[in-house]
Amino acid sequence: MILKSVATLVVIAAFTAPALAQTNVICDEASVAKAEQQIGQISDGAKKIESTKELAMAKEAMTANDVGKCKSHLENAIKGMDAM
Repeated sequence: MILKSVATLVVIAAFTAPALAQTNVICDEASVAKAEQQIGQISDGAKKIESTKELAMAKEAMTANDVGKCKSHLENAIKGMDAM
């Protein structure tokens, strides 16, 4: 009985952990402006350059109304900032 309960908890944890780890990035003017401001505060030159490139690609995708690409590049820019 206890073994079944533990197994159930392990299965639930396996399915919920990836869902909780995903960020829900919204590609809009406000998010891009916020990311731009945060990138301006990065002190590591290489990380700042990479995040700036990703943000530029996100802006281009947003202008082209390609939400998927915009979200992907914005997520990459944010990940680059988190690695500070």
